[in-house]
Amino acid sequence: MIADIVLVVHFCIVVFIVVGFFLIPIGYKYGWTWIKNTKLRILHLALMALVTLEALFGITCPLTFIENSLRGIYQQKSFIGYWIGQIIYWDFPTQFFMILYCIAAGWTILMWKLFPITYNQKN
Repeated sequence: MIADIVLVVHFCIVVFIVVGFFLIPIGYKYGWTWIKNTKLRILHLALMALVTLEALFGITCPLTFIENSLRGIYQQKSFIGYWIGQIIYWDFPTQFFMILYCIAAGWTILMWKLFPITYNQKN
């Protein structure tokens, strides 16, 4: 059960990062003020940087490590654990993820330039 909670948290972080790739430019175009929130944008950038660095240095994500430790080698995943795992854990070569994460990190950094945050608002 705790392993499933860790997996759900992991899934939410993945969704936050991926959705940010799309909502930041769209929200900027349509003038959504929360898109220019400094704390939100720093969190998005920091999480993307962490994921990219983990991939480049071959480090297992701490949430993946915790989940696997909680499950043990022989423990079967629950229904929720199985399906969320299918969504966030792809079976591709490591190089694919390195390239994907570097492109995503580049896009995240470029969004700071193309869609700047507003420093004079309360964040």
